[in-house]
Amino acid sequence: MNAPHATPKQIGTIHGLAAKAGMDEETRRDFLARETGHRSCKEISAAQADRVIDTLRELGAGRGAVRGLDTPVARKLRALWIAGWCLGLVRDRTDRAMLSFLERQTGVTHTRFLVDAGAGAAAIEGLKRWLARDGGVKWPADASPQARKRAVLEAQWLKLVELGEVKPFIQSRPLGELPDYAFRVASRNGWQHFEPQHYDIVMQALGRKLRGALARKAEAAKAGAA
Repeated sequence: MNAPHATPKQIGTIHGLAAKAGMDEETRRDFLARETGHRSCKEISAAQADRVIDTLRELGAGRGAVRGLDTPVARKLRALWIAGWCLGLVRDRTDRAMLSFLERQTGVTHTRFLVDAGAGAAAIEGLKRWLARDGGVKWPADASPQARKRAVLEAQWLKLVELGEVKPFIQSRPLGELPDYAFRVASRNGWQHFEPQHYDIVMQALGRKLRGALARKAEAAKAGAA
């Protein structure tokens, strides 16, 4: 049975939030494609629309969107930045926050200024090292988007296990339940049926769980210190 399509109310909310965030039509369509795999709100499901609305609200009206981030370097940096957000490392997932990181790393203020391939590679590798060091991501030798995204999923899952949010059925196999969870969330029957957008759906779902767990841990530590 097909999932219900986004409602007119949801579509209107998406358009309104995107406009407040400074997105023109092309930027909004690019954003929608990254989040759902579709470039039109009429093609997404109601559940996908809810996730898009949540993400747009997280971005914050008027401060998240930056135009011109459509180069290969920018796309890679943004994907890594969002992975950092989903791992609970990045506090602000907006493009502007990413560009602030870029400026600290390379001295330039926008990815369009990265005409030097070495500077772009340095920024990308800097983010990857951070996600590996503090996020526990074990980057695979396979450079495909699917393999890299699955490495992030595994790091997220292991963090949830560490926080006690996930209880492995077999302690020596902490990743054992990840496939069933991922297949259920993405509505796929196996990794072989996953496209990059399906990994993104699971990454975002795990990101919400992980950020919630980290927030509860921080509150408990704060209460204990009071």
